[in-house]
Amino acid sequence: MKKYGQAIATITFTAAVVLTAVAGKLKNSSFEENFGLREDSNMWGDYGVTFGECYQVTAGKDGHPAKAHSGDRILVINTPSNSWNGIWQQIPWDENTPYAWHAYYLIQGGDLGPSCATFMKTEFFDASDNKLGESVGEPHRADTRGEWIRDTMRGKTPPGTASVRFVLIAGNNPDGPTLYNRIYWDDADTISVITQK
Repeated sequence: MKKYGQAIATITFTAAVVLTAVAGKLKNSSFEENFGLREDSNMWGDYGVTFGECYQVTAGKDGHPAKAHSGDRILVINTPSNSWNGIWQQIPWDENTPYAWHAYYLIQGGDLGPSCATFMKTEFFDASDNKLGESVGEPHRADTRGEWIRDTMRGKTPPGTASVRFVLIAGNNPDGPTLYNRIYWDDADTISVITQK
């Protein structure tokens, strides 16, 4: 009788585990494929663009990090004075629904300083592509000593959400000068979230 009770408890617990966010929804998440045409807003995925000084580069060449987090190509975000630069991809998402994503960053050449930073950002849009709000990740400034560092964001979409924009961004830098080949990102994608009810 005791074993039967343990089996019932196990089944109940398993049924209470729910997958609430889906992994692997961003396209070209490792930046290995060439970006598309800016005119069609498909530079990164079906709907996504770079803005400012943001480019695909090859690891191990021209002063870039020796290795990508995975593959060969990575994203570099340069930061001219008084500017924001980066990349985003926007995909359909339901309202009042959990989301989660991660990406890996590397900062080289010393700390960026207090007036410049790089971070993840998540923006929420309605069916007419009006922005409903945003969530900003932790700012990063410290030299990572050649290591790729995993960053994550998670939360819940607000009412009225029809799509979510996943952003990698760097900038501000009001005092200049432009920072070249200092900030890198790789392997940005949605991840699964497991909850218990």
